[in-house]
Amino acid sequence: MAVFKGPLKSSANAGQLSRDLAGKVGIKQYYNGALQMKGFEPIPQAGFDLLPGSAYVGAVAAATCRKGVLKTSATRSYVLIFTAGSVDIWRNDRVKVATVALPLVTLAMLPDLGFYGEADTFGIFHPLLPEGLRLLRNASNDAVWTLSEWPFSTIPNVDLGGSYTKTNDVWQLFVRWADGVTLMQMTCTVDGVTTAAVALSDPPDTASDGDWIAFAQGLEDAIGDLAGFSSGVDVAFNGTLGARYKQFTIAFGGALAGAEYQFSADVVNTSDASALVGHQQIGETVGEPLISASKGGFAGLDLYQDRAVYYAPNGKRAAIASSAVGEYFDLNIKSQADTGARLDALRSQTSETIRHVLDNTYLVVLTDQAEWFASNRTVSRNEPLNFVRASEIGSKANCRPIVLGGQVYFVSPDGGILYSIAYDAVSTTYVPNSENDLSKDLVSSMKRMAVQRKIGSTTSNRLWILRDDGRLVCIVINKTQEMNAACEWPVHGGGLVKELVVDGQEQVWITVDRGGVISEEILEESDLNLFQRSVTGVADLTGRVVGLNLLEGKTVWAEISGDIHGPYTVDTGGIDTDAPSTTVKVGLWAPPIYESMPYVKVLPDDSVVRRPGAVKAAKLYVMDTTSLAVGANGRPPKAISLNRTTDDLTLPAQGYTGHVDVLGLIGATMDPTLTISQPRPGRLRLRDYIPGVKL
Repeated sequence: MAVFKGPLKSSANAGQLSRDLAGKVGIKQYYNGALQMKGFEPIPQAGFDLLPGSAYVGAVAAATCRKGVLKTSATRSYVLIFTAGSVDIWRNDRVKVATVALPLVTLAMLPDLGFYGEADTFGIFHPLLPEGLRLLRNASNDAVWTLSEWPFSTIPNVDLGGSYTKTNDVWQLFVRWADGVTLMQMTCTVDGVTTAAVALSDPPDTASDGDWIAFAQGLEDAIGDLAGFSSGVDVAFNGTLGARYKQFTIAFGGALAGAEYQFSADVVNTSDASALVGHQQIGETVGEPLISASKGGFAGLDLYQDRAVYYAPNGKRAAIASSAVGEYFDLNIKSQADTGARLDALRSQTSETIRHVLDNTYLVVLTDQAEWFASNRTVSRNEPLNFVRASEIGSKANCRPIVLGGQVYFVSPDGGILYSIAYDAVSTTYVPNSENDLSKDLVSSMKRMAVQRKIGSTTSNRLWILRDDGRLVCIVINKTQEMNAACEWPVHGGGLVKELVVDGQEQVWITVDRGGVISEEILEESDLNLFQRSVTGVADLTGRVVGLNLLEGKTVWAEISGDIHGPYTVDTGGIDTDAPSTTVKVGLWAPPIYESMPYVKVLPDDSVVRRPGAVKAAKLYVMDTTSLAVGANGRPPKAISLNRTTDDLTLPAQGYTGHVDVLGLIGATMDPTLTISQPRPGRLRLRDYIPGVKL
């Protein structure tokens, strides 16, 4: 006889857990978790619902592609699908508006493309695209897109390790004194470090030119005693400019050439003499452009405090170039205004490569080795950026982090761990946390991430993750219950998802490879679409639906007037229904599957005993459900009738809400589980269940 135990009650909202957690009942989420969860989406409050279906949008030029989004308004956005040599541009209403040739974009470049979209401008960046590319939308005709180089202004010249012309830094020193000064002692300060005092051998009124030349030599020797200035400094006496008025020249040359120094001088023994300095020539190294045909271009662009932040130029991968405020193309670092452009590096010498830049509480920079943030509240041209290392994890290339609920989510360099970091005002740093410890089997080998924020038809925010092996994972993040519930969106027939992106209206676009047939699809909520790769057509007078050539030979289902019909096999590009002149939605379908975590015997001392057992029965509470199957103990699920004597059979199938008692589940096995599925397409929403387990 089945034994119903309260502690085994499950809200089924913890998502799929790793198989190595089977039997570890001490985990808080154990009974709410699943050994397998495909096609079902956990609901944070309780239970699960069906994951979205997908609607066919159109064909894709190739399976190897990259996607970007240009959001132009709250109601209009564009998805750009890049393949080798071209880009297809789709509007959010599923209309392809243009195809633009991109001869500079090769197949090898696709994985490393960086994108930026704002207003009518879409930017394309890559280390091998020196000037980047810009696609400009015609606001009055979105079928017209103009391709050009990114219109940079005043690319800064820098030292990238070549042989460059260097200019000496030259200062002039003017010395004056009043009547009665009998002794003069002077110090010099270079870059904030002050020399020992140097004395003139005779009173200044009677000192000869030889005395002043010796004085200049003394100043030169004193500067040479400073660390880093042992050679290259020349102090010369230039002669008399007037009564009690002498001039000197201080030049930083040789090994010191090519840089600008801060220099000052002071008479330290009397206030009746003064030393004034003037900058005659600024030392600089001519260098070479930061980006060029020989050195390559930037890896990407993001915005921060109304500056365009270009990062990881090919010649200096740990550098960041920030534009002038409000002028995204202006990189003129010679401007002295606080709003002017600036050029920074994480460290002067580092082997790190910047992979991502994000606008969060501070400017967050993720590299291949660590996570950094600039602790400055405001970025100003005349104040250095203070980069602070937050952690030493590193981020995966081409898997852009996302911001959700104020936290930054990013993937480890090997794609195996999902981390989040959030600024902690107490410790004044970003604190990392691992987010997939309980679901590391499913949430692994991560390739791409995209966040779908909650809209009216969804239950919560979703984090979509594309794996390297083509599997698509959905994570529902519930910080209140400290849960990251993961599940899988299975592709019918073992197909692969090749790319994904979320457009400006929170629609998820996926590129799917089903046996070599590549299609672009949009996810649609289950209350609108129960199928995958669905198409909508009108049956002719005989009930035949055509236009299904790409589904030739496939088993499909049809939704007609709210009822599910089928299955059908597509023959010569169509199917025959019994609903003439009716709108029909046709698509692929595979049953979703939920399998509970194994039930084990727990002794009074909390020790676990594994032995054969059985789930004999189950009490489920379902909501607006039209199709349900339940199985247990490793046996296939069986259809459960939801019909009631009060049902009006003249209407389409009505969803059932209430308790469902499932009795007589047969079989016995080691580590028994309960399975919930469907025998045919239909709605299914589970609130919770209680298994009747005999161990």
